Amino acid sequence: MEPEVLFYIYTFPVSQPLLFTWIIMAVVALTCFLLTRNLQKIPRGAQHLLEVAVEGIEGLVVGDIGPEGKVFVPLILMVAIFVGLSNLIGVVPGAFSPTQDLTTTLTLAGLVFVVGHVAAIMKKGFLPWLKGFFEPYFFMFPINIAGEISQVISHAFRLYGNIFGGSILIGILYMLAPYVLPVPLLAWFGVLMGIIQTAVFTLLSVIYIQIKLN
Repeated sequence: MEPEVLFYIYTFPVSQPLLFTWIIMAVVALTCFLLTRNLQKIPRGAQHLLEVAVEGIEGLVVGDIGPEGKVFVPLILMVAIFVGLSNLIGVVPGAFSPTQDLTTTLTLAGLVFVVGHVAAIMKKGFLPWLKGFFEPYFFMFPINIAGEISQVISHAFRLYGNIFGGSILIGILYMLAPYVLPVPLLAWFGVLMGIIQTAVFTLLSVIYIQIKLN
């Protein structure tokens, strides 16, 4: 579906997904500034929670990729935070979840795809990386290319489909029973499903990078 254009900056159209992407970016930037401006050697309060989150992501990445995976921790942490906030912001009345827009999820999946292949080239070298597309047999090249493309598409569509489908279902049921069903459904699809889809997208990002490195 074509995203709704809210306003223009000169001739540049600002759509719903773009506006709320900017809002999320601003919230993340401001939060990071506030949480890191007075770091202590012995973490307490918000700093402790922040370090627990970073260590959790680092454990996930290093556990799957190995010690060399530490370099991907900032990327995976960024993906987890952005996708999580994008999924959950849809619960706020009048807000729009950027992950309801296919352009957003394709961009995220494409970013993971590019980073994975660049890392593979840096690790293996260009020719060994290129050779991998012709394995185990030369004629497998078109199939391997199709597999790479389908990986990006499935990664993007899985998140987009679940978030977009959930928002449609909530809207339909709200029209049918506006005073009975919205609250529990909003809690389920907006919060719980948002968290689950964040975990799935993040874990798949790690796995896809791992596959390309190996």
